[in-house]
Amino acid sequence: MKLITKVILLIVSLMTPVIALYALSHRQSTAIVEEQITIANQNRLAIFMQQIEGTMEQVSQYSSVIAQDPDFAKLAGNVIPTTGYDYAVLLDTLQDKLKLFSTSTAWMNRINIYFPSSASAVSSYSLIPYDEMYLRLNAAPRWAFRTVHVDGLGKRAFSRFFIEPPSATADLTKATMIVEVDLMADNIVSLLDSFKTKGNNDPFLYKSKHEYVLNTSADRELIRELIQTGMLGWADWSEGGHVVALKGERYLVYGLTSDELRWTLVDYIPLDEILTPVTYSRNLFFATAGLLVLMGAGAAYLIYSQVQVPIRMLRDGAERLERGELSVRVSDAKHGDFARLIRQFNRMAAKMQHLIEKVYSEELRAKEAVMKQLQSQINPHFLYNSLAYIVSMAQMKRVDPVITMAYSLADYYRYTTRSDRMVTTVREEIAFVKSYIEIMDMQLNKIDVRIDIPEALEPLVIPRLLFQPIAENAIAHGLEPKMGPGAIVIEGRAEAGIVRFRIADDGVGMTEDELERLNETIRRPASSGDSFGLWNVHQRLVHRYGPEAGLAVCRSAMGGVEVWISWPLAAEGEEGEHGSGTHRRRS
Repeated sequence: MKLITKVILLIVSLMTPVIALYALSHRQSTAIVEEQITIANQNRLAIFMQQIEGTMEQVSQYSSVIAQDPDFAKLAGNVIPTTGYDYAVLLDTLQDKLKLFSTSTAWMNRINIYFPSSASAVSSYSLIPYDEMYLRLNAAPRWAFRTVHVDGLGKRAFSRFFIEPPSATADLTKATMIVEVDLMADNIVSLLDSFKTKGNNDPFLYKSKHEYVLNTSADRELIRELIQTGMLGWADWSEGGHVVALKGERYLVYGLTSDELRWTLVDYIPLDEILTPVTYSRNLFFATAGLLVLMGAGAAYLIYSQVQVPIRMLRDGAERLERGELSVRVSDAKHGDFARLIRQFNRMAAKMQHLIEKVYSEELRAKEAVMKQLQSQINPHFLYNSLAYIVSMAQMKRVDPVITMAYSLADYYRYTTRSDRMVTTVREEIAFVKSYIEIMDMQLNKIDVRIDIPEALEPLVIPRLLFQPIAENAIAHGLEPKMGPGAIVIEGRAEAGIVRFRIADDGVGMTEDELERLNETIRRPASSGDSFGLWNVHQRLVHRYGPEAGLAVCRSAMGGVEVWISWPLAAEGEEGEHGSGTHRRRS
């Protein structure tokens, strides 16, 4: 696992319990605030409702007081004065008393009294007619919210009828007195206005979608949307407030239903506004926590880029050096304190490359010196055999073989004694090999050679004595031991950027084990014995063209052995440079 991943996981593991504990604390704090708000609002609603119910209860007592008054009892008992004057005085007295009852409370109200036995009526405002049909339609023992007409003006009011005796409720004609009390809705509005000034709320009385009383500064559109939700009809207010989303904001809604009025006092407050300090504290904490996480991630990235990346680059560079990639270098850009160490690593790698290449070149030169020494030891024997052949042909008076041998020897030694440079062309190397094979064929008289080299490959610059050691091995170890004639094939091709030469014979061949040991010997750092010539060719190819060049020996389809030489075409002729190519063994 990467260092940056570990650091981020550590930061997350440290911040997670802190955030979880704060989230729990925030939830509990919010719950406590909501609970306290609920308690406070429920108490305020209860006090408000007590004021309304208390006033209505006080007004309800009017009927009992009025029923015991002797002046009202006269009309109730149908005791009507005989003279019109006395009757008018009685009505004025009753009206004055009703006005006193009406003004005994701070609420604006109206009291009407109907006497069915005398078919007369009296009011605290003005004289009203006795209307039996009106009583039948409206007289009810409970408070009702309706429109009443006072001095010709329609007003909304809470009305209730008190019937004496109560048993006459079903048949109003048997009643002695019917008291109508009207509490104007303006009283409720004033009380709601007073209640609203004591908090961040908007109270109103509600009974149905079409029956509700608002305060004068109510947000009518918002209350209408609240009513349209329908929750006021089914909400259980005994469980506390209910959270409702209105216009994209959350509101905490409370209610208290009056058993006397059968109306509900509703109040709502903007919950998000109330919880603003708590929400601000929460947002500040999460912003701080997020900033800490980002800072931690930034610190982890700095550690990763300034510590882990250079360490990994140094590790990879060391591994590549171990694999022999001496040209490896590590970039020292933007690595701070590690830049000096990286530069020191690069200098060390450069020195190692220089020293190893120097040692390798010295070893190769030493091997070439050994090869030249061996050639100087072998050449006299080769020369003696060739001269003996010439002498033998001369004694037999065969001039043509003598001339051919002499020319071939001249070409051979002209090529081998040219020591001014260690490179030649494919054309010159093939001509030299051809001269060598002709000399050997004159002595053995059984070698057939076939050369197939495209003209495009003939100008290629190659190391000297690249093919001759292979041809020499083919004749010495393959064709000489063979009974009867033999053949050597030399072919060259350039495919997919790779130059390949194949030198095959149909000699006695080698076993698979012998071929495997020979290939292993060729690739060893040092070699000796009969395979030195092949080893030297392989090492010179690798040194000149890179590690993907070289030599491989395998069984030939002709029955003997074939040797494959290959190197990258892009590296051809670049002295001391390593190209890129592929090497394949074919059989």
